[in-house]
Amino acid sequence: MKSGLKFGIAKLRQLFLNDIEVTATAAELNRGALKKATGNLAAVDTAGGLFSWKNPETSAILVEHVALVVGTKTTGACTTDVGTTAASATTLSDNLIDGKDINAAAGTFTNLESTGTNGKAGQRLAAGKWVTGSVASGASAGIVGTYEIYYRVL
Repeated sequence: MKSGLKFGIAKLRQLFLNDIEVTATAAELNRGALKKATGNLAAVDTAGGLFSWKNPETSAILVEHVALVVGTKTTGACTTDVGTTAASATTLSDNLIDGKDINAAAGTFTNLESTGTNGKAGQRLAAGKWVTGSVASGASAGIVGTYEIYYRVL
């Protein structure tokens, strides 16, 4: 009998390593996984108005990378801030991207190349808390684009 068949049909849905059943909870399997969240940017000039994303995980995450993918730039002067916040979905934060000019040109802007003064390469975010994109100055009228958030479950 082939070793792959020795456990029978009932065991086909289980995972084995060297003939030993591997078990883990969903939280254990999730830990360390790189995940991606995306959404559309909105032309709203209030704090959290460009976008607001709530951490859906049951534990803290590490926000490793945030990208603003601006397909159509704003029609007038506009700078934006992106950051994590424990306060609310309508709180301006600039600890990922600080003061990025999104009127100068369309393009992809990230917390790795557009940190500004206060931005950082990564931020820890508690379960149920937010990443917000906000207009720091000017107006976001005319903007068309998306945001991408890449994070790991801690």
